[in-house]
Amino acid sequence: MSDFDRVFETHYTATDLFINRVPEHAAFAGATRHQDEQLSRETIELGQTARRNVLTFYGIGGIGKTELSKRLDRWVLGELSDSGDWRPRPRFDRPVRTVRFDFHGSRAVAAVDIVLGLRAAVADLGHRFPAFDLGLAAWWAFGRPGTPLPDLSAVHGFDVRTQISDTLNDLLSDAGARFGIGPLTVRSGIRLVDAIRDHRLRGRTLRECIPLRALVDEARRAPSPYVAATLAGLLSWDLANLPPAKRPLLVAFADAFEYVQRDGRDQERLFNRIVHLTPGVLWVVTSHNRLDWNSPGLTGLLPATGPAVWPGLSLEAVTDPRQHLVGDLSDIDVERYLAAASSTAGNPELTPDAVRSIRQAAHGLPLYLDLSMAIARGAAGDSALSAAEFGRPLPELVARVFATLPDSERELARTASLIPRFDPELLAQATGGLVGDAYRLCEQTLVTRDHHPLFPYRLHDAVRAAIVDEPVANRGAWAAADRAARVDRLIEALRERHAQVLSDSERRLDVLEITASLCAARNLAVPWLCRELFNIPGFTKTATRLPPADTFTWSGQLFGIFGGWRDNPGLAERIVFLERYAAGNLSDDLSEMTRRRLAYAYRTASRFEDCLRTLSQLLSENPGSKLYRYQVALTLHALADYSGMHAHLARYPLGDATAEQRLRSDLAFDRGQLAEAAAGAEARAAHLRADGRHRTGLENHVIALWRKALIGHAEPAECEAAYAEADQFGVRLNMRAALSAKAITLRGDAARAALNEAAALLDATSARPSYREWSAGLIYGLRCGDRALIEEIRTRWLDSGRRWSQGQQVIDRLCVYAGYPARYPPFHVGDGDSAAIDRRWHSVIAELVAG
Repeated sequence: MSDFDRVFETHYTATDLFINRVPEHAAFAGATRHQDEQLSRETIELGQTARRNVLTFYGIGGIGKTELSKRLDRWVLGELSDSGDWRPRPRFDRPVRTVRFDFHGSRAVAAVDIVLGLRAAVADLGHRFPAFDLGLAAWWAFGRPGTPLPDLSAVHGFDVRTQISDTLNDLLSDAGARFGIGPLTVRSGIRLVDAIRDHRLRGRTLRECIPLRALVDEARRAPSPYVAATLAGLLSWDLANLPPAKRPLLVAFADAFEYVQRDGRDQERLFNRIVHLTPGVLWVVTSHNRLDWNSPGLTGLLPATGPAVWPGLSLEAVTDPRQHLVGDLSDIDVERYLAAASSTAGNPELTPDAVRSIRQAAHGLPLYLDLSMAIARGAAGDSALSAAEFGRPLPELVARVFATLPDSERELARTASLIPRFDPELLAQATGGLVGDAYRLCEQTLVTRDHHPLFPYRLHDAVRAAIVDEPVANRGAWAAADRAARVDRLIEALRERHAQVLSDSERRLDVLEITASLCAARNLAVPWLCRELFNIPGFTKTATRLPPADTFTWSGQLFGIFGGWRDNPGLAERIVFLERYAAGNLSDDLSEMTRRRLAYAYRTASRFEDCLRTLSQLLSENPGSKLYRYQVALTLHALADYSGMHAHLARYPLGDATAEQRLRSDLAFDRGQLAEAAAGAEARAAHLRADGRHRTGLENHVIALWRKALIGHAEPAECEAAYAEADQFGVRLNMRAALSAKAITLRGDAARAALNEAAALLDATSARPSYREWSAGLIYGLRCGDRALIEEIRTRWLDSGRRWSQGQQVIDRLCVYAGYPARYPPFHVGDGDSAAIDRRWHSVIAELVAG
């Protein structure tokens, strides 16, 4: 049965009808033939300048580009039982695979998801892709620690995740552990990096993959989306190492690319990178706009540009693959469709004049034909419809179709027009309507379905625009106040949906992205959106999913704060950005949020005076804030300003028993009373975890472990458990503290191994040693009597010029115990004698070294 024979099926529409898309089909057939020939001749190489692997179909919305893309997909796979006016698919002497990427409703290019989709598309029982699998595992371990690789078997029918883990286990002959299909962690990444660097890989060819070593080093330093996009090159390397006859003809369809092209080039550059690094993949891009990558003026904006790189993207190109403007359906095909549809399968009879009226007004637009038939079905009586019922402009046509819906479905559709994507449950919750009505709406011609994991339905852009512009005189139409009230209910429904997916950061981001787009479109201030955007892990990734920043609206200012994390800048660059942003004309609440993030960045950079100045200003503006009272006290302690801290607490009591206990425990640590110091931090950790703040609770737990280790009260197993938990979250400072605490609990070779792992972690994360690693190394040296090691660590510590801190004082006291003069002057805690404190610390260290 051909596609045309399906026109009367319940869910079949005119946008499925491509009877005369012969030119587009011919272009695609020519492009696949060209790609197949290049694969056979082995002329596709990453090192070549020119790329001829992009076929573009561009044109106005509603012309049927998405359905063209889907039909071409089925044709190349041989899944069209009758090709109609298209030629039958030729026989290819190699496997043919396809993969689809749908950008409808999202401006973000999820680079790692795209390269994973390509990897899954070529998966096969008989083939491995070792360079890509190793590079992906390294990037994932550093970029998404603790998150399992997605299960792609449901989409591609092959257990790709298990194959990747099998590849890792087979190749890493001396990596120290086996890799299952569970979460990849920073520790996993370190082992991968070490194995690749040290050439402990099975297979000579893989050891010669220079790009692999460069990529995993870059993933270690900065696991950015751009590095994830570069993984595509490793997949091309693997494909090039397959026997020529086994290299698949892979066609990747990228639909609705106009969403990516709307706002700058930040996301387009990721897609450009992937396409450029996959010359062995034929990319079929559908969009409202043509690709301009061949323009010489884009140098620096996109990774690969210019006419020499993309000769096929020139509008003067004559051979495929190239760019094609998708035209309208011909008058003949329009009349053929309408004549066949008339008086059959529940459709009313269309008179010749009605057919002519529709044809003249449709201008070959498939969406127009679908809407016309919907009107015919809704308005028909026992007699044939006249030409006067048809031929209206498209927006009016949408309005007429909309008017035929039941009242309940019209209300749902109005709500759906406010957001780019939805599911029936969200619409029902926002309207107070029935979920069943929402599902019935989703079966209407106005609604399109795709494969989004959370919100799989959307209205065509033309339909959304027409509903939004609905005249208020229509029955049930919204006035401005009605629309504002519905937006408020929709925002609340999104908040509740967010609460339902708290355990899944990807789905949380899906909800927040929809909420952000609604806030941007309606210029709304939604405090919970601000709070949750900063609670979700991975600010760099979040930044790619937000609408553009602007300085004139609340939402635009909120999104602008994330410029401090866009493209994963270093800490110094982030501080400069936040300083400049905070100096702008921001709303009061967003000015506060920006300065709070700036204060935390100052403290991470050990700029404690700047941190204190910023937090003190925030406290003066919010004197009742327990958060700022506590944060100011912590910062005063970091500055060893004990009298200032006590004066601050006298003026601003914390009002939080565990926070007060935590501060007392910090003072106890300074006095050398480590049992009390550990107990206070552990109590704070338990309180935070009970309150659902697990990451902050973990931070306090690791501090408690470090303090317990210094008095011999910690066990290696609990340190290892804390390290593993921190590894899942990718919180590297906590990982370092837990690993250093573990090294202190061990002796001999086991302690040396833990110190070596700590050094590998520093190297893998491009970090400098801190009091954690140096203290553990000094304790090891004191226990072994290794004066050379002690001297080396002390020299490096002195050269670092580190200022006093609670951690640095431990190094100083260890060096004093080893016979060196003190670096820091004695500090007066306020309620303790300095000499007594020195004796207490000396006793702690003596017991630790001898124990």
